[in-house]
Amino acid sequence: MPEYILQTKALMKSFKNVQAVKGLDLNVEKGDIYGFLGPNGAGKTTTIKMILDLTHPDSGDILINGKNTKQAGVLARQGIGYLPERAQFYRNLTAYQTMEFFAELKGADKKECDELLARVGMDKWRDEKLGTFSKGMVQLVGVAQALLGSPRILILDEPTSGLDPRWARALKDIMLEMNGKGTTVFFSSHLLSEVQELCKRIAILNKGQLVIEDTVSRVSEGLTGKPKLIVRVIGDPAPAVKALTDAGFAETQVHGQVISVFVEAGRKSQVMKVLAQANADVEDFRTEESSLEDAFIRYIGADSTPGGDRDAA
Repeated sequence: MPEYILQTKALMKSFKNVQAVKGLDLNVEKGDIYGFLGPNGAGKTTTIKMILDLTHPDSGDILINGKNTKQAGVLARQGIGYLPERAQFYRNLTAYQTMEFFAELKGADKKECDELLARVGMDKWRDEKLGTFSKGMVQLVGVAQALLGSPRILILDEPTSGLDPRWARALKDIMLEMNGKGTTVFFSSHLLSEVQELCKRIAILNKGQLVIEDTVSRVSEGLTGKPKLIVRVIGDPAPAVKALTDAGFAETQVHGQVISVFVEAGRKSQVMKVLAQANADVEDFRTEESSLEDAFIRYIGADSTPGGDRDAA
């Protein structure tokens, strides 16, 4: 049986007339890198805030290390490092003073302050005030404070937001390094390639409800596990799409002159035959295995895009 370090059970939260989270059950295994996905307003940030006791659920339970937070309270949440989507600190404090402040709050050794600032490349600016920093620099200080005290769980909300590619890569390496030392990493991201690269298991949330929770490889198979045949046609693709639909190939996506058909490997030649019979002028075609992006679109819908929550939900 897997050992869960973080669980939510039938978690509910409403704001006025909006039900932001609806009966959410999450199961995060100890030592996992767990990706939390969903379109804008799906309820991701609200869920994270409930886990951290920054907002209170209407009903349901949160278990951390097997302890119900209703009874254990702050004791259950000890050992959590947290980076919000938009890190905000006192602008008149220096980077080191900010680290020192959080070290005192967490009861961490202040020797870690300089070590962690150097780890995220901010040691050169340790004595500069955060009010003079760029968004990316503030984000790096936020990463450093989240690492204070060698947390058992790292909860990161859009952690690479505002970082240039070099430091985004450095942060990914830090996440992998911490996970290698036993830290469970729970993070939300709008970059599906990032999630696919780092995560073992993921959850997809939509309109406050859990759509799926599974390993990345299983979710990447989509609803049916079919590969995708990508066909570029010359001219109007509508007749070709209609011919495919009439022939039973209903799972299609159209982007300009590109038609993507989800089809079993053994039926790809039938797709090409249908297109030939429809007199479609095929310029090019290729096959792709299902990606996490494909799965996300198929589970959520093509009109939704993953990203940070823009409101309380």
